Amino acid sequence: MLLNGWGGLGGTGIIECMRRNPDRRKVRVVCADASPKPVLSIKADGFFILPRGDHPSYMDSLVDLCQREGVDVMLPGSGPEIVAISRHLARIRSEGMAATVDEYDRIRPLMDKAEAYRALQDEDYTPKFEHVADASSLLPAIHRMGYPEYPVCFKPSSYVASGGSRGFRVLRKSNDAMTPVVSSDEIDYGSVSRMSETKKRLDLLVMEYLPGREFSTYTLSNHGKMVYCVPNLRECMVGPRTFEASTMPADDKITNICKSIVEKFGLSYNTNIQLKESVDGKLKLVEINPRMGGSIALPAAAGINLPYMAVKMALGEPVPQNLKQARIRMIRYVSELFVEV
Repeated sequence: MLLNGWGGLGGTGIIECMRRNPDRRKVRVVCADASPKPVLSIKADGFFILPRGDHPSYMDSLVDLCQREGVDVMLPGSGPEIVAISRHLARIRSEGMAATVDEYDRIRPLMDKAEAYRALQDEDYTPKFEHVADASSLLPAIHRMGYPEYPVCFKPSSYVASGGSRGFRVLRKSNDAMTPVVSSDEIDYGSVSRMSETKKRLDLLVMEYLPGREFSTYTLSNHGKMVYCVPNLRECMVGPRTFEASTMPADDKITNICKSIVEKFGLSYNTNIQLKESVDGKLKLVEINPRMGGSIALPAAAGINLPYMAVKMALGEPVPQNLKQARIRMIRYVSELFVEV
């Protein structure tokens, strides 16, 4: 199988999910990315450089690589690759391969977060939001969200442009000109005011700020029917990355929200749905990622190997039902790796 675009923190964990699969199947895992990834080069059975998913030569390069390496299933992990592969599933299937991603028409609404939020705007779990397309609308939208009495946040509406929480910012009354210097995800009103004067088109989702606990939920589904919903509590974050998290008991509120989203968009395979508590403790939607989440190794270690089950689903194989997970905690730590130069 091929992991493409998984050069971030979770890539090695997904490799281990495949190798430690419950069927004890011998699996060969090759990885590809747009730039060298020494850790993946060592951990995988092969590593290759491919163009970005939005490059004109990407699909030809991808198919050539998969044919050479005997790949049966592709698991795309970043926005450009997800879009490219979903648009060309017919070609991939004609070559005798499969991919753990839906057809583009199914995931297209998720590629524009404003469109996805509008599709869910009547749901209790959808936070207050406004889509800002032009600079002159930015400040009025921020004030309608409650600033300066309440913090507000914004992020790019494009799924591809905002991968890895790129562009996410929180605006608080207490923030000043030094705030963006010392914090990568906070911004001050002066900077936002200057943004509102730009001549460039904006494409931002302005939202209420959610200060409570955050849950990263991993689902496995088949054409809108949810098979598994496994929530994790994110306990320690460094930027957008989870360094400590715990499995948790089944939660009906989380399950019902995820079931609603999966059914609304008719999703299949792995979807990562991120939820956070509002100021009054209500669960609200943060993100819908039509892919595995970066900490999906946690539920696998707890007994529910969702990445491997998505591969089985893509191959047309039955997946086990009603598996239970153990209560465990994941702690990530930094370790040195030395490679020749």
